Amino acid sequence: MRMRLTTTLLTGALLALAGAATAQTPSPAPTAAPSPQERAQAEAAAVRARAAAALQARTEADAAAKAGGMRMAGPMAAAQLVYGDYSCTHNAWDASGKRLNFIPKGVIQLNANGTYRYLDGNTTGRYTYDPATRQVTWLTGYFAERGAVKTTFSTVDKAGQLDIELTTGTGTQNWSCGCGRK
Repeated sequence: MRMRLTTTLLTGALLALAGAATAQTPSPAPTAAPSPQERAQAEAAAVRARAAAALQARTEADAAAKAGGMRMAGPMAAAQLVYGDYSCTHNAWDASGKRLNFIPKGVIQLNANGTYRYLDGNTTGRYTYDPATRQVTWLTGYFAERGAVKTTFSTVDKAGQLDIELTTGTGTQNWSCGCGRK
């Protein structure tokens, strides 16, 4: 709630500054070229307006994500799963240190035949992948045994990315797993 209030206040302040800067920027005479100071003021007002618009868009996207809405603005295109070794980290917020910690969680090896190995190679299982929704469903093995595990595939610069959300006894863990194979 505090972050939403701060974001709302910042958005209002930026919009007010952009409006004040626009109102204070004198419009040049039709025949006279704007002075360097006038051009600088106009550019600064435009920058403030773009920053306010970006902040507003970010606020709306965050609100939609918190409400359970889609994180992406447009429809997702189907994506071919990238097979290979995915190095995983648990992204954990350290409130006392006010920082995000990346805790190594091992490697997932995804194979084209629908099997996977987690960690030391002894834990194997099967999975399915739906390219339309980009969801990986764990059928057997380590992740299937953890209960409802939501896994979404995406590509970043054509490299594979798995975002895993799993529930543990201490709460929800968010893992990021990347595969350098393109």
